[in-house]
Amino acid sequence: MKKADTDRRVRRTRDLLRRTLTRLLMEKDLKDITVSELTARADVNRGTFYLHYKDIYDLFEQIEKEILEDFCGIIARHRQQQRGVILMPVLLDAFKFIAANADVFMALLRTRETTFLTKVIEMSRPRDRKDWELVFGAGTEEFFEYYYAFITNGCVALLRRWFSLGMPESPEYMAEMAGKMMADAGRALR
Repeated sequence: MKKADTDRRVRRTRDLLRRTLTRLLMEKDLKDITVSELTARADVNRGTFYLHYKDIYDLFEQIEKEILEDFCGIIARHRQQQRGVILMPVLLDAFKFIAANADVFMALLRTRETTFLTKVIEMSRPRDRKDWELVFGAGTEEFFEYYYAFITNGCVALLRRWFSLGMPESPEYMAEMAGKMMADAGRALR
């Protein structure tokens, strides 16, 4: 048997387990999902599950880690393209990524045990005063912190609403709306 075939099967099995856990997370809390339930639903042997993961939490953490790494890549790419992060291009890429991985994001937003949002918010935080000013314009350090808390929590609420409605708007529309709300709020607060 070729190594490529084995790797493909392993990738397929991991993907199946991840998709199955994502679906289960839409029905119940992570703490209430068992390996037996997951493997039965995925039609995978329990032993196969344990070849790849220690437990349900390990599988969940791997899903969370992969999505976070991909999301970090979006932010990093925009930071490399220009000093700081210009809002509209990064928002558009972020909303496109979220739409393409909507099932995982919905499950993550629904899961109480996750620290995913905290990690995304901290990872996206401007790194220095120049970054703050490029994104938000002039202001005091205190203003930046309050404004950042306001817009990040607003974006989370915007995502939750978008998901609850079944994502009827395009990622482009959502990015434009989020950008406009952020800009309008920033002007109103100064």
